[in-house]
Amino acid sequence: MLKNAMFAALAAITTVATAAPVLAKDVTVRYGDLDLASAKGQKELSRRVDRAAKVACDFEAENRIPSYSAMTCYHQARAKASTQVATIVEDARLGG
Repeated sequence: MLKNAMFAALAAITTVATAAPVLAKDVTVRYGDLDLASAKGQKELSRRVDRAAKVACDFEAENRIPSYSAMTCYHQARAKASTQVATIVEDARLGG
């Protein structure tokens, strides 16, 4: 029984360690030229954020399928950015 508990604890630690890769690079997404109060501007910002997340995480390295860590990094970067984008879009919508 103790062996199973130790194995489960080790598996949980390994999962946490591999599920949180460090972003390879900081990438700046410029949006000053976009009208974020419009659907078109919001769609373009989303496209730019998506591209930046892929660059930051080395998601599209030449001639290879993205690794598990690159895919995890990309999804985490997108999730983190979505909160920031929502705030920026809401400020634009309110005239700020």
